[in-house]
Amino acid sequence: MPVESLEERTVEVLSLPAAVDEELLFLYFENKRRSGGGQLVSVEKTGDRAVLVFEETEAAAQVLFKEHHVLHNVELSVRKPASKDRCRLLLRGIKPSTSSEMVELYVEIMMGLNVPDYTLCPSAGREFFLIHLSQPLSKDFQNLSAKISQRKLDGAVVTLEQIEQTDSLLVENLHPGTTADLLTLYFETKRGGDQKVKEVTMLAEGTAKVSFVKYESLGHILDLTHKLDGNDLVVKPYFDFLQPAESLTSQDSATGGRETPERNEEDIPMQTSPPVVVHENSQTLSQMSLKPLVVHAEEVEVAAEEVMDQMEEVSEREGNIDAFTLKGMESEKQTAIMGFLTTPIERETVIPMEPGMLKYIQIHRHQLMADMNQVSIFPLEAEDVCGLKIHGHATACQMAEEVLQDVVTSICTRVITVNAPGVTRFLEEADCQHILKEMDKKFQVYINLKAVPWQHLAHQDIFDTAWNMMSGRNFPKVSSDSSPQELRSDSMHLDQNGAPGNGLLEAAKKIVSAVDDKPEDPASNSNNPDEMDDVDLYSAAEPTSLTDQDLSGIAADSSQPSAVGNNPSGLLLQSEGAVGLSSDFEEDAQLSLAIQYSMETSHYSLEDEEEQLQKALELSKEMSQHESSPSCSEKSPVVKKSFDASLLDAIKAANTLQLFVFAGYPADLIRVDIAFGKKVTGRQVEEKLEHRCVRNMSDYHRICLDMIKRKHAVEIQIQGSIITVSGFKDYVAGGVCDVKLLLEKISTSVSEREILRSVQWVYHDPVSSDTTPYSPDATVFIETALRMRMQKVDILLDNQPHTINFEKMQEYNIASGKSVKISRKMPASGALDEDIPEEEYSLLSNLPEVSKVDEESDEFQNVVKNFYETIKEFHSKIRIIKVEKLMNRLLYNQYKLKKASVLQRATYPVIEQTLYHGTSENSVKEICVHGFNRSFCGKNATVYGQGVYFAVNSALSVQEQYSPPNADGHKYVFVSKVLTGDYTKGCHSMKTAPLKETEGIPLRYDSVTDDITKPEMFIIFNDTQAFPEYLITCQRITR
Repeated sequence: MPVESLEERTVEVLSLPAAVDEELLFLYFENKRRSGGGQLVSVEKTGDRAVLVFEETEAAAQVLFKEHHVLHNVELSVRKPASKDRCRLLLRGIKPSTSSEMVELYVEIMMGLNVPDYTLCPSAGREFFLIHLSQPLSKDFQNLSAKISQRKLDGAVVTLEQIEQTDSLLVENLHPGTTADLLTLYFETKRGGDQKVKEVTMLAEGTAKVSFVKYESLGHILDLTHKLDGNDLVVKPYFDFLQPAESLTSQDSATGGRETPERNEEDIPMQTSPPVVVHENSQTLSQMSLKPLVVHAEEVEVAAEEVMDQMEEVSEREGNIDAFTLKGMESEKQTAIMGFLTTPIERETVIPMEPGMLKYIQIHRHQLMADMNQVSIFPLEAEDVCGLKIHGHATACQMAEEVLQDVVTSICTRVITVNAPGVTRFLEEADCQHILKEMDKKFQVYINLKAVPWQHLAHQDIFDTAWNMMSGRNFPKVSSDSSPQELRSDSMHLDQNGAPGNGLLEAAKKIVSAVDDKPEDPASNSNNPDEMDDVDLYSAAEPTSLTDQDLSGIAADSSQPSAVGNNPSGLLLQSEGAVGLSSDFEEDAQLSLAIQYSMETSHYSLEDEEEQLQKALELSKEMSQHESSPSCSEKSPVVKKSFDASLLDAIKAANTLQLFVFAGYPADLIRVDIAFGKKVTGRQVEEKLEHRCVRNMSDYHRICLDMIKRKHAVEIQIQGSIITVSGFKDYVAGGVCDVKLLLEKISTSVSEREILRSVQWVYHDPVSSDTTPYSPDATVFIETALRMRMQKVDILLDNQPHTINFEKMQEYNIASGKSVKISRKMPASGALDEDIPEEEYSLLSNLPEVSKVDEESDEFQNVVKNFYETIKEFHSKIRIIKVEKLMNRLLYNQYKLKKASVLQRATYPVIEQTLYHGTSENSVKEICVHGFNRSFCGKNATVYGQGVYFAVNSALSVQEQYSPPNADGHKYVFVSKVLTGDYTKGCHSMKTAPLKETEGIPLRYDSVTDDITKPEMFIIFNDTQAFPEYLITCQRITR
């Protein structure tokens, strides 16, 4: 740690009141809350200034930064102490008879200066010269000083000294009528330099000394030209040693610093005259022609006796005073004494109170204070004291104090907490300010607000900001067990049975089933509804009556509140058709299974019992390791909450406002609470958006939702496939727009589950070349970064910083400096051949079916809305008759397998799109049963290749050549999911997608298009790359 210099830790305090001693300075400047300072090393007070030395530089800097310091109701001035002036040096020891030319030559030779580089200013006695340098001294001063002291000048030993900065200027050529106040006003205006003046001392005629609070002020003022009262001012630094002795003497006289020399008692000059009463228009003693009379000591005694004889004793024995005065001044002195005795005694007191109470009294009790005209009342609003200061006659002051104390006691206060989405942002609106002013006036209250000021996001791109937040998270490098690749984030994604990470539970169930071969006792079967009401899931002695299916159902119910979205942080996530499972419930379920085993082993042989017991012990050990593994501890919701604390705190602060209300009556407080609540509630709206992809939200997408909350100051809740955006009307509109962008992004992106089913990232052991797969969370993060076409990405693995380099396919450990090879490969084939979720396509059967979509449903509205958004000039020419949903399990499974293959090798971020395909009535059934067939290509177009064509815009598909009408005028357009993957521009001769220009294994593009930059159609050459999802039957409108 570098040693902090004494100069950086020192602060100079000016304008100190006489009552402030060193102990008070210690207490004030060591109080960090009041002064911003810290521990002091020393305090040296001299007159009205003091020098403070702090232990730390930071404390001194905070005191200087605060600037505003008040002690005993006097504002103090703080500044840095004077430092050595690098532009001015003092040449001392010169003979008064030495010519200026000789001194100039000496300075130029010894210091290596030219004439324009400096100027010389001799003192009045010419015994030393001040050297003004045009640039700060660049040479080493110690060497230069030693060099000068070794060479004499005109036979005299000369020394070079450094001088401290001055805070004063010498101002010359002033107008005769210029006053100190005028100079103060001039230099504190922008024209004069806008610097704070400490003191102005008028010297000889046309000359003044101006002192400033800060030393830095001089440099700025000297750079300006100055003109005052028509005179061009001459401004230069002021140094006491350059001024003539007469100037210093007159200056002392002006400030009252006269000294009286001692005189010999033997010879005392005296001036004597009769007593004189001096009036304003009478002549002063200096103007009267009095002749001095020189007398000796014995004559002084005689004169004193004569003066005493002329004095008259005024004595009132029954009164309270004995007074002596000169003869002829009795009446005047008596008037003064009586005036003193009859002057009433004044009193001063302070009534302390909260700042809000003071404001309330000033606004709503000002007439009461105005009626107290016998006293003076001043508001005190300093940092260390707040209240009312009363000054006046003691009796009147006491009465005013009692009245105002009663007023303060009668003031009612209440803290009203308002919790509403975006209320802090609403506080900045003119509408809100108008509401508060209206309530102030209507209910005769004062409202003081307390809230964290709402600020607009510095980065408006919520997706980039959310990704940066994801990059800072810690991921376990490998999975804690050898179970198949499955997401292990704190969202607790579930498998199809609805159990999160249930590998250990399944193992426990197998052991239980192995030992539980005897018939189940009907009396213990808890499927009985009456008994199930009394079952305590956390302490039941016989949980074995719960089947796997029951356990899954209970888990879903227990976590249902978190799926509703009541948790504002959004940390408990809901995955595709699944809900979260409490970790406490999982732990108790494991314990219950072990209890069951211990209670039901009587029908086993000793060998079987030993074998099963060993399995149970191994399982228990595996459970303990699972609970203490990094994937569970490091990715816990507590750590995640800490990671996103700043974002979540900002969201919470935007929704919370406190009103500190001061009123004369309790009823007014209640009225304010109700009125403001109604005003806020009346401006709150909510909008709901429904989309199937909501169930596929990843952690990244949920952070995006939090960013939308933060950006627009709205509340967002998720329930099933519905997103609800609530808050103030204008804010909700902006939030809904961003939510729609997010939903569009989710619908075109690959879900985390699909990534884990189709891609596996592994790293190679540098010695054995064995591969180890990354944990599911790390795999999803790395794969997402690759699809964003990033060349490298930083990632935190097991709390150690790493860099994944996709060009070199390396993992670099920043802490150790070691690199290992990484690979991207397909997972085991079993993971791909997975049935589609029942909750997603529950209507699918073994045979293809078609069902009409209800026109009142959100599904119908979404399909129609997307269709008309891209129909362009046909918007008023096409009418939709019906929308049918196509259900073909065989085609869908083929499509899912192909999607996994495309996902594994594609480099474009979006591999799947919703496109349109117009066809004739005769081809509809063929496509519904067998899908899209390339053998039919050429019917409509083969311009960009001999494959199946799909349009980005529905306007292309409704044209006559692509969807010819039948006899009834009906046209048919398929809404299809198409795996566009990596694509390039096509041409007429292509029968398959062309090869990519890559080294190694030859890979083909997944599709071709008409325009790479702005495609309007895509062509595929593999029939399983498209899945018909909806069939739209429409009709051309004839006028």
